[in-house]
Amino acid sequence: MIETAWQDGDVDDAQCPVDLGKPAISGADAPGYLPPRMPNHSSPSASLLRSHVVSTIIPGLDLRPYIGDGFADPVGQQTIAVSDPMTRRTLTNMPEAGPEDVEAAVAAARAAFDTGPWPRMPARERAAALERLADGVERAAGTLALLEATDTGKVLAGVRAWDIPQAAAALRFYARQVLEADEIRVSATGDRSVRLTHVPVGVCAAVIPWNFPFACTAWKIAPILAAGCTVVVKSAERAPLSVQALAGLVVEAGFPPGVVNIVAGRGETTGWYLTADPRIDAVTFTGSTATARAVVGASLRRLPRTVLELGGKGSTLVFADCDVDDAVAGTLEAAFDCAGQSCCAGSRIFVHEALYGEFLERLVCGARTRRLGDPLDAATQQGPQIDDAHLGRIDAYVREAVAGGARCATGGGRPTPDALFYAPTFVTGASRDARISREEIFGPVACVYPFADLGEALHAANDTDFGLSASVWTSNPETARKAATGLQVGTCWINGFGSFDPNVPWGGTKLSGRGRELGAVGLHEFLDTKAVWDLMPSQSEPAEEPARLPPHG
Repeated sequence: MIETAWQDGDVDDAQCPVDLGKPAISGADAPGYLPPRMPNHSSPSASLLRSHVVSTIIPGLDLRPYIGDGFADPVGQQTIAVSDPMTRRTLTNMPEAGPEDVEAAVAAARAAFDTGPWPRMPARERAAALERLADGVERAAGTLALLEATDTGKVLAGVRAWDIPQAAAALRFYARQVLEADEIRVSATGDRSVRLTHVPVGVCAAVIPWNFPFACTAWKIAPILAAGCTVVVKSAERAPLSVQALAGLVVEAGFPPGVVNIVAGRGETTGWYLTADPRIDAVTFTGSTATARAVVGASLRRLPRTVLELGGKGSTLVFADCDVDDAVAGTLEAAFDCAGQSCCAGSRIFVHEALYGEFLERLVCGARTRRLGDPLDAATQQGPQIDDAHLGRIDAYVREAVAGGARCATGGGRPTPDALFYAPTFVTGASRDARISREEIFGPVACVYPFADLGEALHAANDTDFGLSASVWTSNPETARKAATGLQVGTCWINGFGSFDPNVPWGGTKLSGRGRELGAVGLHEFLDTKAVWDLMPSQSEPAEEPARLPPHG
């Protein structure tokens, strides 16, 4: 079974009394529980934006699978209800791509790679197409952000400021990368000349998560297309709308037929048909570790190349010499950004024992003054969880931890019973062997632990099956260096959190993934290296011929 990823105001301490000595239980019944700030209703501006999305933007989308050179009627009649996490109402019913539709999409991508112009055209032309696609993303940024905020529940301001610009930046970065990919020559034994060239791997399948659908799609297709490959994108069944809108931008950018194909559907059906297809040469997937095992298992017949960006159990290390104000703000962002529904969420917070009490109190105050509300409202800091099932999963982790002796310093429940919000929650006293300490929660819940020294902090932070990211807060450069060296993660932020750049690789160690997205290495995930031994007894270099790719065999 395949499913896609589970992916501040100023605080016045005097106005935020915290009794850390009381045992807390889950939810609003917890002693000393104070709900986060919740508006009674959406603002007029948010209501107008939502009305515009529902009445104008979504009806203007062609929701059918995008295959070959256009939108195609699906063979079957199955649909997926796409809901708004804020209102819990159905936004639209998305046609689900069945086996025949996936077959057609893979066939189109296969033909485009084997006999089409895309992998054979000059690099500058591929780069120009990527630039045109980036232009289209930037022109449509407002619409794309509204779609994504509405069907994911993510705060609109964050989507506008991060997700859409990141997508455009990735497309432009790889447009430059494809122009910089040159053939090189090396010398072998006996002064023989060997040409090393990079060739595209072939047809790729890109399986998209629901928490960052548009940015993740761009991160995946940009290097795929720059390499000269073709792709079939499977959007997330919980949040497919922004990715579906990308199809129209692909048409406007003038990509040849079959180079980009987009299908929607559930993981256990559409996703399985796609990743199990023997004509797929590479699979790039973002999601849970458990689902990645199913993806890899489905593709064993072909043994395609895989790039896997998986779960995380991010750690935040806070040392006594840090700038406390900055560390509190950064730790709150790491724990609660995107309502905690992020693979790089800092869900384990390790604080030096000399600072522990003060820091925990500051965190609790920050959590209690965090504004939850309509993601389309400019004042909102945290939107709803994606759906009821996921909300229940988050709460189950907290309830189990409390039953085992842990305490909720704040939060631990739903601030309002008729919406999909979960209160920002800090848990103390949890065993490091408890499920809440070891498994990815994917919600606004973080465990806080004291530590005595750097060695203990590193041991605790590394005591996990995951290794995606961590952040370190200290004013001591040597402490920062030792912590960054000792942390078993793919990315470490020093005195910060959440910085990304298309030029910097992103990915994890352990069960957090395989391979890397972004950076030059992200392009090479979709290129094979070919060595050509030149044994011709020629006195001069032969004239270069246009690139010729052999048919797929």
